[in-house]
Amino acid sequence: MVMTRKRAMLWVLLVSIALNLFFIGTIGARLLDRSDRESTPPSLGWILRGLEPQMQDSLRPQLQRYGESIRPMRGQMFRAQREVNRLLAQDPLDDEAIQAAFEELRQINLRYQRVSHEQTLAVLRQLAPEQRSRVLRFLSGRRNPTEDGGGRRSGDDRRRDDDARNGEPN
Repeated sequence: MVMTRKRAMLWVLLVSIALNLFFIGTIGARLLDRSDRESTPPSLGWILRGLEPQMQDSLRPQLQRYGESIRPMRGQMFRAQREVNRLLAQDPLDDEAIQAAFEELRQINLRYQRVSHEQTLAVLRQLAPEQRSRVLRFLSGRRNPTEDGGGRRSGDDRRRDDDARNGEPN
């Protein structure tokens, strides 16, 4: 079969259209997924991990409301951090202004943490003990980066820790 120039152009066109549709679909899916994640506050999104889809769906409206209420505080934190950065970049350094900016950042951060912790507790109260246990596995998998070389623990390390908590030998 001899491929004519016209047939070759048709194949190039079809491949081009297929690639474009693939990339448009991929980008669209990511945007839809991101909009769903952005409505959940970063301080609470981890709670959904490990929960059944129907429980995630039932909690999502509450998490979205919490996200909307805490979003202004996150904005304040980022603005305060930018102000600290701006002051630290000046020459000469204005120690008094930098200390005041650090204090402002600390106060905003403490308010954010207080509200975030209150929201976390309100959500976790709604979960059954077995669901809380699954959700909290995420937290127990986190490591202090200054201990044991840092990084996430392997599944075996977590099992050993669980065994030790339950009184079982390693």
